[in-house]
Amino acid sequence: MSGKYETQEKKKTWLILLLIICIVICIGVTIWALFFLQSDEALIPDYAPQETEQNARPIEGDDDTKLDAPEGGGAISLEYDSQVTVDLSDGKAYLSYANPGKSTQDIVLRIEIQDTAVVQSGTIRPGNQVSELELLDGAAKKLQEGVYDAVFRILSYDPVTGEKAMVDTLAEITVTVRP
Repeated sequence: MSGKYETQEKKKTWLILLLIICIVICIGVTIWALFFLQSDEALIPDYAPQETEQNARPIEGDDDTKLDAPEGGGAISLEYDSQVTVDLSDGKAYLSYANPGKSTQDIVLRIEIQDTAVVQSGTIRPGNQVSELELLDGAAKKLQEGVYDAVFRILSYDPVTGEKAMVDTLAEITVTVRP
């Protein structure tokens, strides 16, 4: 009887030891993921940034007759050039993007290359346009001279509450990076 009891005790000891090792590994992976794994992606805010984009300028001669929008919804109108130039020497993106006055939503504009955000504006209110934006911190290190297929990710926000709209708009662009 004692031989069978010793075998069961050894099995329990090994099982407990195996469980402790698994727990230590899980804790180690969790700590590594939380503190050491760096995400390159800038997060999309649930509420519009408090600051208005500093490079935004009013659109001259803009018609500010608002688009029809359903109750609780919104409507955007956009005007843009699909060619963007990034100058690594000054850390800026040169573009043409307008949020016409007839839009009912504030906009935050992102430029994403290979699913990585390299530019994100502040809030662009209806009736305003931008022609240059600063690169995000660290974006210049990720880019090399050349031409990239990219997208404008147009994030819409309610101008009263600042709450993010349910739908983002994507526009295909070409980004040329200069040293």
